[in-house]
Amino acid sequence: MSSNGIPTASPSTQASDQLPTQPGQTLNNGRYEVHRKLGSGIYSTTWLVSDTRSDEIGATSKYYAAKILTIEGSREHIDGSSRELEFLQQIAACEDVNSLPVLHDHFEESGPLGTHLCFIMNLLNSDVSTFRRSSPTKSLPAYTVKKILTHTLEGLIQLHELNIIHTDLKLDNILFSRVGSDKDVDSELKSNPAIADSELEMEGKNYPLFRSQPLPHGHAWDASPSQAEAMQFTIIDLGQAQRAGEQPTVDEFSAYSLRAPELILRSDFGPKIDIWALGCLTFEMLTGRWLFAPEEGGDDWSLEDDHLAKMLELTGERFSPAMLERAQLRSKYLDAQGNLLRLELIPGQSIEAALAVYKTMPTSEVAGAASFIRACLKFEPSDRASAKELKLHPWLTGSSCAQRAIDATSG
Repeated sequence: MSSNGIPTASPSTQASDQLPTQPGQTLNNGRYEVHRKLGSGIYSTTWLVSDTRSDEIGATSKYYAAKILTIEGSREHIDGSSRELEFLQQIAACEDVNSLPVLHDHFEESGPLGTHLCFIMNLLNSDVSTFRRSSPTKSLPAYTVKKILTHTLEGLIQLHELNIIHTDLKLDNILFSRVGSDKDVDSELKSNPAIADSELEMEGKNYPLFRSQPLPHGHAWDASPSQAEAMQFTIIDLGQAQRAGEQPTVDEFSAYSLRAPELILRSDFGPKIDIWALGCLTFEMLTGRWLFAPEEGGDDWSLEDDHLAKMLELTGERFSPAMLERAQLRSKYLDAQGNLLRLELIPGQSIEAALAVYKTMPTSEVAGAASFIRACLKFEPSDRASAKELKLHPWLTGSSCAQRAIDATSG
């Protein structure tokens, strides 16, 4: 406990290589003033800042989000394992940016333990994961899910056209786009100023640690279809993103339950791993449950064994000889015929039955949603629908022409 009664956090429980940041502080030689913490991750914290030069340069907004990387996150840019800055610059150079973060500035800040890379990006609201969990059933109406998917697909289309694989697509990384004015932000800051929960001792000095307070988006989980139509969404966090067609810079990708089979077997690496994750997220948003929740069986089987078994049981698919031939870890999990080494398959539910059992969506939506998810969950990546094809899926568009197009691509 510090002298002012605020609990002191130890470096073992907090990211001790963060840049100490607090309201009133300025960044980039006084240009950006810090107002409130918006969120944090393993390798960064994000802050609401205002550009003190916004009037001078004629900016359309004075408020931005400052993503400040930890020491480790900054070093990963130096050693090349993270290429976030490179990808953000590539996106910013596009004539139009669709549902992706927009980089306005970047610079370095010195802290007690070293140098921190900082990104100034467009300001967004809170994430879809928190939004989903606000529902009593942890699920969202199908029309809202379709809106989220439409914008997410727009972002994925642009990413994949730029040969960028997100690799960490999850609901925490899909945020409501900001649609309010600077006056709305002024009012929010006045009503809900920054809150310090504890302190962190670093190099013999105590620094306040602030609570994450993302900007509210003003939408309810049970918004009407017309209200949902006004929602806009943006994919964020390219910290683990990779370049398609190049050797990955790290070995592990994605939240475990969202990993595609080719990542477990190490058979392929490409943009379609984002599509597999999107299929899993669609189920999660519609039902409030994870599509795959693998469990370890002690000495009998691993998480990966169980994950592969659940994939096989749900989809009814089998690994093709060509995919098995490419799989570097095939012998770890599968025999020569593609059967699991340590688990016997049990009859699984169809995707339709898995969606219907939770009774969170109208019966009329089940078949279309299952078709969309199935198009995302093909074992062979080349058979999996692309983001462009999914945006034409009849469940999203209602187009019979689109139905024929997606059926042709997904077999």
